[in-house]
Amino acid sequence: MRIAGFPTNSLFVRITLILVLGILASQALSLWLQTGERTQAITQARGQHFADQIADAIHILEATPPQQRATSALALRADTLRIEEIRPDEVSATMPRGQIQALLASRLGSTREIRTAGGMGMGEGMGRGNMHRGERDPGFSSPAYSGSQTDTASRSFDIQLLDGQWFRMTTSMEAPPPTLPSALILRLVATLLVVTGVVILAARQVSAPLKQLAVAADTLGRDLEIPPLPEHGSIETRQAAQAFNRMQTRLRHLLNERSRALAAVSHDLRTPLTKLRLRAELVEDSHLREQICTDLDAMAVMLDTTLDYLRSLKDNEKPCLIDVNAMLQSICADSEVPGRPVALEGHANAPFRGRLSGLQRAIQNLVDNAMKYGRHARIVVADSDSELAISIKDDGPGIPPEELSRVTEPYYRPDVARTAGTGGVGLGLSIVTDIAAQHGGELRLENRLQGGLQATLILPRDEGNR
Repeated sequence: MRIAGFPTNSLFVRITLILVLGILASQALSLWLQTGERTQAITQARGQHFADQIADAIHILEATPPQQRATSALALRADTLRIEEIRPDEVSATMPRGQIQALLASRLGSTREIRTAGGMGMGEGMGRGNMHRGERDPGFSSPAYSGSQTDTASRSFDIQLLDGQWFRMTTSMEAPPPTLPSALILRLVATLLVVTGVVILAARQVSAPLKQLAVAADTLGRDLEIPPLPEHGSIETRQAAQAFNRMQTRLRHLLNERSRALAAVSHDLRTPLTKLRLRAELVEDSHLREQICTDLDAMAVMLDTTLDYLRSLKDNEKPCLIDVNAMLQSICADSEVPGRPVALEGHANAPFRGRLSGLQRAIQNLVDNAMKYGRHARIVVADSDSELAISIKDDGPGIPPEELSRVTEPYYRPDVARTAGTGGVGLGLSIVTDIAAQHGGELRLENRLQGGLQATLILPRDEGNR
């Protein structure tokens, strides 16, 4: 799975997700705290408003003659306040808790006897903002009035006037505070988008050097002559680039020294071989002379093959676009000259960027092995957007399954090959394996159900190979 072209398990995606999720959690917590504070402030303001309404009503009722208070109570009714006279035996027995008594005393200048059903005061319920839509606080009751709206709750207070008369004042709670304004939510979303963009840029800056280092390390396995990594960025990035460049320099120096040593060994070994061949011609016994020359030829073949293998490990050939179809047709045509035709099936859909001589050597080795151990050889090409597969199939004895993983090791030859009298020193498949690795690919070996061996050269296609 990929997100915007990046694998989900990449460092860039992980850093981005961690930071964005952290920002989302922070924004959600901030929004929750703001909503709570806003709800509490609005609820406290409403509680103050209700206390003012009740205090004003008490002032008016106490200033009105007792016989006219019933009429005044009707006149004082509002959407959120209902006032009715009650008898002393109807008074609730519970003392209210909370701030209602203190609020009324501060507004009236003296205390009043107050009772309420459930024992909670208006200040406790409203001041803490714990009323929710559709809930009924135990401090509210609605003996005769609960409001006309389904989302309101009410609370009744029985209050005694200075002359001893009791009135029940029922306050109808309004709907819960409105949600946050759209403008605030838009600002929060805009802030989140801006911060997310900054996080993505920061994560890219952190992960880009590591990705560059990984690509360079992978390329180094195929080409030691790649340009050194730029040594800039943070201290850790510069140190990693410097260490990589030092490693590349040491590897290049090591291979150059090995090449010079190989050239010296080649010269030093060929000289005595030439002398021995000349001296063998002086041997009178023709049978012995033939045996000596055969051994010298085997030694020369072993020397050439070994040097060819070692040279294949350091291939300075520059990659280029290769017409794979033309290359395979050329190999098949060359095989027809000694009377050993090779069949070709399938074709490449597009050129492949690689090292021409290296690929020719790899495929030729596989064809030679197929013709050496079998009577017929067949090349099958399968191409796709992701990889180019070139299979060479033969009808020979195959390779024992337990030997398949070892035949690509240098100088290793299974018993079937060793007893077949086919010669060789066991480096052909090792050379193919190394050439495949130089192209970022691999060599796969498997025995065919019909008999024989199938050797498949897998070459991955990148953007430049499609």
